[in-house]
Amino acid sequence: MFWRRDKPLRVELLTPIHVTASSAPAHHETLDDPAAREAKTNTDLAFKLITFGALASQAALVIYGYSLLSGRFQQFGIDQNELSLSTPTLLLHGYTSLFSGALGAAERWPIVGPGLLAFAFVAIAALFVAVITRRPKANVVIGLAAWIGIAMFMAFFAPGAGVQQGRGAGLADFKRYTQLETPGDLEAVDTVVTDKGERLVGHLILADSKSTFLLVGRTLFKLDGTTGRVIRETELKQRPPEMEKLPPKA
Repeated sequence: MFWRRDKPLRVELLTPIHVTASSAPAHHETLDDPAAREAKTNTDLAFKLITFGALASQAALVIYGYSLLSGRFQQFGIDQNELSLSTPTLLLHGYTSLFSGALGAAERWPIVGPGLLAFAFVAIAALFVAVITRRPKANVVIGLAAWIGIAMFMAFFAPGAGVQQGRGAGLADFKRYTQLETPGDLEAVDTVVTDKGERLVGHLILADSKSTFLLVGRTLFKLDGTTGRVIRETELKQRPPEMEKLPPKA
């Protein structure tokens, strides 16, 4: 044995050892990596924005449709509390009204109107691509925005094209059944039989699950949707000029 318990061995370090570590080269390699500079798409954010956009657009169409119908029926003396309209009805009416407005703008301004509408869709698509993409390139944003905007533009007009085709099919069926030419839209005249056997002939303003509103001449009849009982008669007249709201005083 070269050592014993009573003779300890002592070791001294004449030259101190210094250990240093530097992470700078690895950091520079990460920054210089071409993969780190590539554009990346946040798919989770994209799905969230698409879901939010779909819900927000549907809510806006429902509110828009309700506002239009509420303002229209108010002119016939129908209160908002008497309305019992379903969400699909409001959604469809809001879309058809917006679609009719877009077609009207296209007819008034044949080139400017459709161009502005298409530009609005492309701008929304460009903002969407810029938000979900990290370090986006200009050419990528412009290319994707153009394609997505065109797809949104076509999706907006696709249901309207179906409505126009359905109207044409309805006019064709009317001609086949009645042998009558119809250069324009048809005018519907409705007949409602009350609980007393009286026949009311006029224009149907509104019919829901609770009530039916029929305009006969200048009188609006409100009938119970189940029994046919006349609940109310409202005579519509032109408001005199002195009854108009006066302008606020300065």
